[in-house]
Amino acid sequence: MSLGLYSKILGIAFVGILASVWGLAAWLLPVDGDLARVGGYAENDFGPRAPQAAFDQNLFKVSTDLKDYDKYYDVVVLGDSFSVDQESRLFGWQNYFINRTGLSMIVFDTRRYWPMEIYELPIFKQHPPKVFVFESVERYLHERVAYFSGMTAPAAALSTAPPELFAGAKPPALPVLDQSPSLKAGFDPNHVLGHLGAIVQRHMRLNNQVVEIPLAKKGLFSSPNDTDMLVYFDELKKQSLGEKDYADLRAGAAVYQKIIEANGFTRFVLLVAPDKSSTFAPYLKNADRSTANLVAELAKDPSLPVPRTDQILSEAIASGKKDVYLSNDSHWGSIGHKLFADALADHLQSSESK
Repeated sequence: MSLGLYSKILGIAFVGILASVWGLAAWLLPVDGDLARVGGYAENDFGPRAPQAAFDQNLFKVSTDLKDYDKYYDVVVLGDSFSVDQESRLFGWQNYFINRTGLSMIVFDTRRYWPMEIYELPIFKQHPPKVFVFESVERYLHERVAYFSGMTAPAAALSTAPPELFAGAKPPALPVLDQSPSLKAGFDPNHVLGHLGAIVQRHMRLNNQVVEIPLAKKGLFSSPNDTDMLVYFDELKKQSLGEKDYADLRAGAAVYQKIIEANGFTRFVLLVAPDKSSTFAPYLKNADRSTANLVAELAKDPSLPVPRTDQILSEAIASGKKDVYLSNDSHWGSIGHKLFADALADHLQSSESK
């Protein structure tokens, strides 16, 4: 083969590859979901098609610096991605909660700060919040809470009259508007190369962070692919938990509550974001892919302040609501965020009436 012919073949091949990349870039939707991005799945297959309700502004403050906590807030939240990383979507559960209750709120990242770093701050001690919420996704709940079971709970301070949670609160009553999903291609060749790389890694079993689980029921999601569900692999680690782990979890939650409520003023709430693999357990083709419901395990101790987020989300799914969780994401759609907010507000209102 002559050098000239060889060069032509290489040039044609290069142009073909370039055209393929550009063509795929023109077809692929912009990356939106964390599971699609990490696992190398296409938004064209797993991206939601139904509109998501959204606010025109966020009503809560997310802080990446403890120095920002320099004034009183009604509610302090220490949470993970379900609380911290939802600002851009404008339908975080905090917006729904504040829009309903009117309580002010500041949010800290539990992946960045230990609980004691928050409640030992001078502002927390001098002007304690009415409510301290520890929010955690279910798959990390045991490791984040059970370790408290080995601690000694502090002596409770002389109890003052509990604050009226909703006294003087003025809910802003902001409108909630439909936010249609973007169906326009992103035309980003770099995204295509990253996407192809993630696909290759998945098929070569070099990337097992996302697991695809077949569903026995269609119509749970508005995405074109509604026969499979994406989850993070570490959800399945909950399958190794047993009765001792559940007991340690309940004991740890009880100590955590006593630590926070030792000032005699602040109420503690343990708010759990259930995993897909436990919430959608009734709809999986293979029951062995389901995982334990840790909210139900916590609820076996009725003294623990744990809203039944598992029930309110499961009931919505059973009623036929789509996108309670997003198909391309580990988090909820706007419906799920609203239900989560309602679970917290209902819990607080119920405890106030007792």
